[in-house]
Amino acid sequence: MTFHARLALAAPFALALAACGETTDVDERVVETPELETPTDVTLPEVEVEYPEVPVNARTTVDYAGTYELRTRDDQVSTITLREDDTYVWRAPDGTETSGSFTWGDDESRILIEREGETQAYAVAENVLYRLPAADAPTAGERSEETTWRRSDPAPAADDQTAPAQ
Repeated sequence: MTFHARLALAAPFALALAACGETTDVDERVVETPELETPTDVTLPEVEVEYPEVPVNARTTVDYAGTYELRTRDDQVSTITLREDDTYVWRAPDGTETSGSFTWGDDESRILIEREGETQAYAVAENVLYRLPAADAPTAGERSEETTWRRSDPAPAADDQTAPAQ
């Protein structure tokens, strides 16, 4: 390649590099902006959920008669009212009620309810009922809110045959 051809090719590059060195005027005005609040780091306190232990012979050591409720994640509420005469009233989220008798398990720390053709077992503790996976399942173990019925009302009278108040 000849000297003149090289020079013709290099000239545009030289002009481009020279343009990079140019400076532009900067607007020196200061724009006032309102104070912006710094985001606050919000740390919510940990709330420890209590799961009372199931005592030996809950039938005689726990005041179990009363109404217990189970609230689901979508805010549906079911209730079980236990009476001292070993009867119950079950209210489903849609308001339908069933009632009957429950029996105590051999260990006197669980109740068994025959409902919709199956036996449902609940461990009894102070102010809670724990739904157990089977009638012979251990009463101790991990707990969750999905299987914990919490007491909501005091004990009904044994002769009170009405449904629990909502």
